[in-house]
Amino acid sequence: MKTRWRNLPPLLLLWSVAANALDAVDTTQSQAMIDFLDVCHDGTVPPAALEKVMGLPGTQLIVAQQNNSRRITPVQYRATLVSACRGEIPHLQPSEPGTRAEKGVEGLIGDVAPSLLWGRDHVAFLRQRLAAVKETQGLDEIVPLALQNLPEKVALSPRLYFVMGGRAGAAAIDNAIYIDLLSDAWRTREKNTPMIPQEIIEFFAHETHHLGYGEILERRKQSLRLAGGREQAWNFLASLLMEGSATLLVSAHGNWAELEKQDHIQPDLARLPQLLPKAQSLLRLTMNGRMSEQEHQAAVSDFFGEGYHATGACLLNVILEAQGKRGVFRVMRDPGKFLTVYNLCAAKINQPFRFDSRLATDLEHRLDRVDYSR
Repeated sequence: MKTRWRNLPPLLLLWSVAANALDAVDTTQSQAMIDFLDVCHDGTVPPAALEKVMGLPGTQLIVAQQNNSRRITPVQYRATLVSACRGEIPHLQPSEPGTRAEKGVEGLIGDVAPSLLWGRDHVAFLRQRLAAVKETQGLDEIVPLALQNLPEKVALSPRLYFVMGGRAGAAAIDNAIYIDLLSDAWRTREKNTPMIPQEIIEFFAHETHHLGYGEILERRKQSLRLAGGREQAWNFLASLLMEGSATLLVSAHGNWAELEKQDHIQPDLARLPQLLPKAQSLLRLTMNGRMSEQEHQAAVSDFFGEGYHATGACLLNVILEAQGKRGVFRVMRDPGKFLTVYNLCAAKINQPFRFDSRLATDLEHRLDRVDYSR
């Protein structure tokens, strides 16, 4: 689907293209990973190639992404590369107590290692795939697509990477964004349907949206000086809004039917009857101050994968149907009002799931004032 340039005012369109022009995508890490997998195919670990991969910015982004909601170390990632080179799944232990480190090991063993083993046997395909994506056109569409789905104007100039060897298909870390070509190829191997150029543009725009919205949310959060359960609740709502808005507005162009057709999110859309009540329970416990940080991390792990994406998109779609994009932007600016506005919209369009009204009111009041006790 073509990017809808007409939705951007002409002056903003000119500003965004001029101020946020993107250079070519950095493919250095992808090339180094292909060379590593090619050389080690006989089971011998090539030290120089291994060190080259580990030292590249793209690999550092891959490790950083797996430390957002999980926890891994560079040593664990290196061990995963070495095991894959030898044709084996690594034997890893969590780097520290807690759910985050356990989930980190699960991701390395269950996602990263299998994709590397597959890549080791499909080097020629990966070389062809890298050559093809280098020809991607339309990079100048990325920033406008992200901007038209943000509630405020921000300056965006992300650094773009094609990488291989991570767990996520795409991620934004600071001002860098990557798409993992190996992860994409491995996950779509049965249907042989890797991302087409327009999907690549939309993936980059999805992550660019995160960069801009993250800046907006951080300004708002800093003005509130949150702590304890209030901060846990804010962070959870912000994650729902972050992933939900990018998923619904950017990746699915504001069309729920289009979102339902996307294979990667279907398992988590199927979990919505469980995820929505879990979101309510988690928020209630955080606002009551009854969750330790470790208990909180265990609870939010239910939303890993694309649980945040599916849940946030579902809630925002109800608001979009009832109030349009203006209503969505309103709650994106003020996460504390998310549940209150959702409930109003759900009643308007007869959506059966509603949040407890006392919880919604509590969130609105307690996440909308400065805490001077700190």
